Amino acid sequence: MGWTVGILSVKEKGILPGEDRVTNDLKKMIGDAGGMVTVTEVIDADQENIEKRLISWADALKTDVILTAGGSGLGKQDRTPDATQAVIDREVPAISDVMRLEVFRKSTKKAVISRAIAGIRGETLIINLPGSPAPARENLEVILDTLGHFVDMIRPRVT
Repeated sequence: MGWTVGILSVKEKGILPGEDRVTNDLKKMIGDAGGMVTVTEVIDADQENIEKRLISWADALKTDVILTAGGSGLGKQDRTPDATQAVIDREVPAISDVMRLEVFRKSTKKAVISRAIAGIRGETLIINLPGSPAPARENLEVILDTLGHFVDMIRPRVT
């Protein structure tokens, strides 16, 4: 069986979700890499709401990987990394560090304003991505071929 992914798109209050291009782009990338997107949702950038979704998807749905898209910048409303930090058991800083570095080197110097983090809650890997389609794709592309390996490392082996 492949690995499962939830995509939580975080939008500023008052922005109508419409067709969420970020989610659609990430879904395609995950599918092409052998993963299966099992849950998606677009929510307001409210830290408590984000925390509730992350906890539910990790603990109840047992999602292997949760990708958040949005709310990871420097604005007052950007609370996704804070919500993630509040719910994870252990941080995995190299994931977000290497994404920022690679995107900084290859695409845009604006990558340095990302506060995105990655960490583990139980047996679920949570990774923050930017909310715009192109930056989200660029960041995910950096680590996409290793997601299956990450899941194998986190999940206990069945013998």
